[in-house]
This record gives sequence, structure tokens and C-alpha cells, in this order.
Amino acid sequence: MDRPDGLSEEMLLAHLRGEAGPEDAARIEAAAADDPALRAELALMGGLKGALATASDGPDTREFGWRRLEKELSRTSRPAPGRTHLWRIAAVFLGALVLGQGTYIALTQGPNNAPVFRTVSEHAADFGLGVGFVDSAPMGDVQTLLRESGARIVDGPGALGLYRLAFESAEARDAARAMLAASPLVDLVAEE
Repeated sequence: MDRPDGLSEEMLLAHLRGEAGPEDAARIEAAAADDPALRAELALMGGLKGALATASDGPDTREFGWRRLEKELSRTSRPAPGRTHLWRIAAVFLGALVLGQGTYIALTQGPNNAPVFRTVSEHAADFGLGVGFVDSAPMGDVQTLLRESGARIVDGPGALGLYRLAFESAEARDAARAMLAASPLVDLVAEE
């Protein structure tokens, strides 16, 4: 950028490197004697003279910053040799534990060789009832009633507020129907 006194940055740099002609050097010295801002600029450039003298327009021959960063990251990001081995052992152990637990749950037999484990999406037993509970029924009391009747909730509440209950047998369902109908917690008992 050219200055108001007609001196350019290139001329000032050339003067500091000793490459300016005698007329330009005399002109810069005369302007600096009258302009304190120009003297300050020349002093700053003179302080940078060593760096400016070695600057070139060619490619940078130093190692690129990215490569230095990659080396530093690879040097510092390696885990300690013993720690990786311990994590692998722990992962194998936990995987075996989960596999063993899943196998035990899936293959455990209940009474009459029926599996103990059932999924939520499993088709409900043919021995079911639809039950509606009163709005003010405490959840603890409802759970106790269901446990005593041998019922398990398989769906609900539906759009009408009914829960689908399943039982192990027709006899268990019939006994539970009478118990549920007599309970003050139950609003409605319907056959499915």
C-alpha cells in the first residue's frame, strides 16, 4: 500500500536491507527525520530485519505443521501397553457373562416343562379377561390383587381403559374372575 509521502513498503524494505538506490535512501532518511510515525515504522521493520532478510517467495522447506501435529498426536495418544490388554480381557469376560445369562433365562424350564421366560409381544394365553380398575385404585393394591389372583397384565390399558389379563389355565381364570368381580378396586370384568 502506498503512503501519502509516495514511499511504498517495498521501498522501505529495500532501504532496510541496503538494496535501495542512493536517491531513494536519501528521500527515506529525509522523510523519517520529519515524520515520527515513519521513524516508528522503520524501527519496527528494523527489528524484524533478520526475519525479513531470510524470507523467500519459494516453498517452505521446514516440516509442515500438520506432519508435526500428526507425529505429536501419535506419540502421545498411544495407550499404555498393559491397559489395552486388561480392557480386552474385561470385554471378553463380560460378553461371556451376558451370553451365559441369556442362555440360562431362555432355556430354564418352569412347571410342566413350559419356559419361564416370555416376551411382551408373545401371544396372550387363551385364558384371558379384560379388566377395568377404578380411577382411585392405589397401584400397590392393584398389584397385590393381581398377584393374589395369579393374573399377569399382557396389554393395556386400551382405549376404553381395560387391561388384558392372562392366566395359566381356565381354572385359574375362573377363580380369578370371581375374586376380581368382588374387589372394590375393579370397575369391570369382561370375558375375552
